[in-house]
Amino acid sequence: MSRAEFPVSVRRAALARAAGICECGCGRPFTDHPQECPTYDHDLPDYLGGKPTLENCKALRVDCHKLKTRDQDMPHIVKARRGQKDRQGLQPIKRKIPGSKGTGLRKKMDGSVVRVSE
Repeated sequence: MSRAEFPVSVRRAALARAAGICECGCGRPFTDHPQECPTYDHDLPDYLGGKPTLENCKALRVDCHKLKTRDQDMPHIVKARRGQKDRQGLQPIKRKIPGSKGTGLRKKMDGSVVRVSE
């Protein structure tokens, strides 16, 4: 899946809407510093169906963009990928750990193994 970038017109409109202030809610202004310049982020991540429209675009500082991606977007994307693998049958088979309670077996002190009746 390829990432859909925002067109120049959408980026210009998002920057004008932001009026020089980060739209994450921190209230910090954009500057020429590399960590404080504006970047454009999908409000609903592209992987989850977010379109490259002005309604889905936010002008964020670089450091705020990284935090949002790490704390908000990636957990949702990872969960969606996991669900997709489950539906396709691509998840690894989960086996019980030998000797654990889930196997229904118990090893006695003399070394013999017996089935547990609950």
